[in-house]
Amino acid sequence: MDHVERAPVRAGATSTSKLRYGASALALGAMLVAAPAWAQTKPADEVSTVDEVVVTSIRQSLKSSQQLKQSSEIIGDSITAEDIGALPDRSVTEALQRIPGVAINRFAAGVDPDHFSTEGSGVVVRGLNFVRSELNGRDTFSANNGRALSFADVPSELMGGVDVFKSPSADMIEGGISGTVNLRTRLPFDSTKRLLSVSAEASYGDFVKRWAPTYTALYSDQWDTEAGTFGLLLSAVDSKLFTRADGTQVSNFGCRTGFTSAQTANPQAVDCPQGGKGVWFPRGAAFRSTETERERTGYAAAGQWRSNDDTMLATFQYLRSESTQSWTEHAMEIATDNVTSNGDSRPIDGTTFGVDSDGIFTNGIITGTTGWRDDQNGPDPRTPTFGLQSNNISRSVEQTYVTSDYGFNFKWTPNDRLGVAFDYQHVDSTVDNLDVGIWGSSFQNLDLKLNGSDMPVFTFIPPASGASIPACSPPSGSCSTYFTGAHNSFQDPYNSFWRSAMDHIEQSEGKEDAAKIDVDYRFAENSWLDSARVGVRWAERDQTTRFSTYNWGVLSEIWGAGGPVWFDDPINGNPATPGGSTSSAHTELYPFTDFMRGQVPVPTGLDARPFYNGNAAKDYAAMSAFALSVGDEWRARNGANGCAQNWVPLAQRCNVIAGTPFLPQEINPVNETTKSAYGMLRFKHDAGNDVRITGNIGLRYTETTREASGFRTFPLTNFSTDAECASVPAGQTPTPFCQLTPAIRAQARLWANGAVVPDTAHAKFEYWLPSFNLKVAMQHGVQLRFGLSKTLTPPEIGLTRNYYNLALNTNADGISNGMPTGNVTVGNPFLKPTQAKNIDASVEWYFAPVGSLTFAAFWKELTDVATNTTARVPFTNNGATFDVLVTTPGNAEQKAHVKGFEVAYQQFYDFLPKPLDGFGINANYSYIDSKGVPQSTLSATDPDVAAGRVSTVNTALLPLQGLSKHNANLAAIYEKGPISARLAYNWRSDFLLTVRDVIVPFAPIMNEATGQLDGSLFYTLNPKVKIGVQGVNLTNEVTKTTQVLNDQLLKAGRSWFMNDRRYTFVVRASF
Repeated sequence: MDHVERAPVRAGATSTSKLRYGASALALGAMLVAAPAWAQTKPADEVSTVDEVVVTSIRQSLKSSQQLKQSSEIIGDSITAEDIGALPDRSVTEALQRIPGVAINRFAAGVDPDHFSTEGSGVVVRGLNFVRSELNGRDTFSANNGRALSFADVPSELMGGVDVFKSPSADMIEGGISGTVNLRTRLPFDSTKRLLSVSAEASYGDFVKRWAPTYTALYSDQWDTEAGTFGLLLSAVDSKLFTRADGTQVSNFGCRTGFTSAQTANPQAVDCPQGGKGVWFPRGAAFRSTETERERTGYAAAGQWRSNDDTMLATFQYLRSESTQSWTEHAMEIATDNVTSNGDSRPIDGTTFGVDSDGIFTNGIITGTTGWRDDQNGPDPRTPTFGLQSNNISRSVEQTYVTSDYGFNFKWTPNDRLGVAFDYQHVDSTVDNLDVGIWGSSFQNLDLKLNGSDMPVFTFIPPASGASIPACSPPSGSCSTYFTGAHNSFQDPYNSFWRSAMDHIEQSEGKEDAAKIDVDYRFAENSWLDSARVGVRWAERDQTTRFSTYNWGVLSEIWGAGGPVWFDDPINGNPATPGGSTSSAHTELYPFTDFMRGQVPVPTGLDARPFYNGNAAKDYAAMSAFALSVGDEWRARNGANGCAQNWVPLAQRCNVIAGTPFLPQEINPVNETTKSAYGMLRFKHDAGNDVRITGNIGLRYTETTREASGFRTFPLTNFSTDAECASVPAGQTPTPFCQLTPAIRAQARLWANGAVVPDTAHAKFEYWLPSFNLKVAMQHGVQLRFGLSKTLTPPEIGLTRNYYNLALNTNADGISNGMPTGNVTVGNPFLKPTQAKNIDASVEWYFAPVGSLTFAAFWKELTDVATNTTARVPFTNNGATFDVLVTTPGNAEQKAHVKGFEVAYQQFYDFLPKPLDGFGINANYSYIDSKGVPQSTLSATDPDVAAGRVSTVNTALLPLQGLSKHNANLAAIYEKGPISARLAYNWRSDFLLTVRDVIVPFAPIMNEATGQLDGSLFYTLNPKVKIGVQGVNLTNEVTKTTQVLNDQLLKAGRSWFMNDRRYTFVVRASF
């Protein structure tokens, strides 16, 4: 097994001698897993001493982690189960942030910086997200579009420890350029005595104001029989969490020309990227409140058998982790897409606005025109002429991640020289996700005041071009009834209409089988060579991604069918027939109580706004039926081509696979088979004067074949007929399509016939990966390390999908030399792994059992980084050929570099007088820098890049996505007698959250520097029972993001998010 060799005992010392060094039961489990399968056997009388030193203190956990780091042949860090439990880290992700060089963010998805995640996500090691995930040294993954495990979905309570390996050896499975995160579960032979432990926790979120329980249980025992020693371990956890996160946002800044000195003091403050001089002016603002319910359940089982002569050891391990999450969001946001297309935002007449020294708006009242209003000449001219259109969004998500892992390992050591290990694994993973929202819409102006880096204050006020809304009798298209007379309240359903709906479904699954054999031969004690190790591995992974588009569609709008369907309109699903029930029965007023803890006013004041009153995801059928009835009330559901022109549920779209909500191109199977082999020599030498040299040198070969199946889908488009093109009234300009030649128009109609063509791609990659690791141990606990290696990381599964969802652009901007062209984003089954050459070095000083000062430096040269590539490709269908501009993942040609260093220090100050001798410090700092790493705006889930909806900012000037130059952890510890306390602060400097926001103007978004203070206090009542309290986010940290405005990297405030302070009360018992 790969995990067997990660932290081997020092050459010449048996595993028993290492155990006598003072490991806790949990650390013992880690070392047994990490020690060679062929380590020298352990006499029973020596092993029995382990239980005499079993403790569960912070001091002991730090000691265990230090021993693992010191004895490892490669550079890395570990945390033990006691470390994980000592702070209120509810997931492995949150626990990992305590390790030097590891950082996390707190957004649900990097490309969507509008949705904050209370719990951590997005693990980055040494500034890169090329992280390999393992469970007990084996592959593990979540069946989404990525390749690694979603660490946030794994209960930390099931772990015996977590290792982060930062330099590789040849016997490690390839895949982690930045590092490998190995999750270790417990084993029955970790202790020689029966263990029974239980714990109960009650967690309270002071923002959501709800309690949530967590229960864990573990049983372990072993039995000596004539057939050998048998062990059994069972553990389970059920953990619930309720959270709330509020956000206030400014939507988005654009460089605007044409303002006058009567509107602002310096209307030409900056050079605009598009040309001319102007100021940075916002398009609106948004605010939101999200409540989340999360439950993690996990079950682990392990069985072990050891022969009586200690030559054979068999281990079976099982882990099932299930994470379910439900969240509901209420958001009000200015519809920046509509504001932009309707002439953009501007100050209201007769007012001025402030601008700072960088030319960025600071305060003022903003409005905009509403565009074409189809009710302006009808009997109900309600749509106002002025006002920023906003969305009242009710959105909910139901998602479930399940991963089941089965592992079997057999070790045979027939003598002191030879060891053989066989390992087999099977993994099943599923992802189910339903994301549904319904949008109401209204109009208002925005009174906005920015406060530098502090939260902005803004208010949504009635729409007007000047000081007030005019009252007209009778109303007309230029003087509407909106927000007039008895309807002068935003609570009134008269002032809101149903705009749109969206649904998205993912039902993905993956499985993997893997087997490997390792053989180790130990040389004589007096030889430079310690051992020779060889191994082979085979793995086959089948993954099917069923990932629908985010199916946004219109329910009603101001620009068609005589105007939208207002909340007070009766609906019966037929626009030609009056009557029906009033749609306001499906609304409720949402007041945003205690918004941002009262630190800023609610932008709607006391005027609560109406939202859809159901849970759109939990009651998907009911929401769909209502939304369809609204759309049917507005206009006919289907267009001339027989397909929906309004929103319809995913399963009702044209060309879906019967019985599913998916189009053929939304289902993408990928099969990968990997064969690997390695050879490695371990060496040792006593150089005298207590200097000992150890290390390894090896070579690994890996070959991967990939088969990706999918579809090439051509559009189904009803272009104008030649007769319609010929009948354009005099004085009107024909559409760009009608301006094409008759022959080209005929070709376009042939090409866009809705054809779906199956396609299968085959790819093969092979690599040689050398590695060298050297460790020099000297006097006084000082040791030096040096490593050279070549590593690789395969691309995300979502980027290798085989799909072509083609479109033909017959608008003016899509016609080139008299020919329509297309834009499309596709996957790339031929995408190669990213490769890296690595240099690692460290200086380490271990001056006490819990006392160390370490310095590690690293340098990486990356090649074949996945990034955007664009090519004009001809596609032929039905006898017609058109060029399509294809945006696809590709491997960059240029080289990139990442470098940095890590410093870590820990010590208990035992030399202080009592009771101060219980104080200690655990601290680390990382510096990381990058140069030339290609920035990609590609997303496996976001097709908008192909449509040209990208930022004008030169992404080459941005820092590497996810990389903070500075990361730090500082923990103050006190442990004396029955009291155990820790206060820990985690901080990282600003970093690029996403290269491309998903909304206009698709700007890069930075996460500003942020830190979080957590703490714990435990009291040991007796050797078997401990009680305690834990706290998270004790200082009520506000997470701030900024928008990058131009190539000079000027920034303006984008979002401010606030979430719960969480307090947990804990009871733990062991018997």
